Amino acid sequence: MSAHGILTARGVTRLCHFTKFQSLTHITTPSSEGILANSSIRQDTKNVTDTARYDGELDYVCCSVQYPNSWFLKKAMQNNTDKIFKDWVVLYVNLSILNYKSAKFCPCNASKANGAYIDSDMDNINSIFSTSVPTFSYPRSSKMLSSCPTDGQAEILIKDSIPREYIIGIAVGNEDVAKRVYAMLKMYEMERMPLYIAPDVLTPSWSSMIKNGHRPDETQCDWSEED
Repeated sequence: MSAHGILTARGVTRLCHFTKFQSLTHITTPSSEGILANSSIRQDTKNVTDTARYDGELDYVCCSVQYPNSWFLKKAMQNNTDKIFKDWVVLYVNLSILNYKSAKFCPCNASKANGAYIDSDMDNINSIFSTSVPTFSYPRSSKMLSSCPTDGQAEILIKDSIPREYIIGIAVGNEDVAKRVYAMLKMYEMERMPLYIAPDVLTPSWSSMIKNGHRPDETQCDWSEED
């Protein structure tokens, strides 16, 4: 079974990639190449979230499974010195990207031990759901949602880029950000893109929820009457 098939069978519906609100301009424009790996971002528009990239995989886009790596997102928010662009969004990525792009995975944060745990054999992807993951101190809860990796920081690395058409939704933390994202999407004729207000998704609080079998709330915006 393919990596896409394995994940789908477990109920995984998406990959996640978080970015600054500012970066949506470059990601959602009609001429955009989508989400680019660090090595592919033009210097004049460079706005890299993880400047260190201890995993050494500069040609890959980091994604998490089902929910974002909100621990790293929290750290990125705290380290953000930009006084104007403070908001962040989570982009939902269609799993079918795995049928189109080369990929690697890691059962933990890919930067752990400078990338030592990254596996290029996607046939082994089911290992991120194991009852016990060697790189993670806590055993998998019996109540845990089957679609979520044992270690919430597990990653899938996508080669080069994620084209715009594979972005299937955007999650934000509050209505104010949602309105601004919607205005941008409408400008680029992407107002049909599903947009969710999901405050728990943008913080690590979702982790305790999914370990007890509960999904964090994600309220889809509907501003059709305003169009």
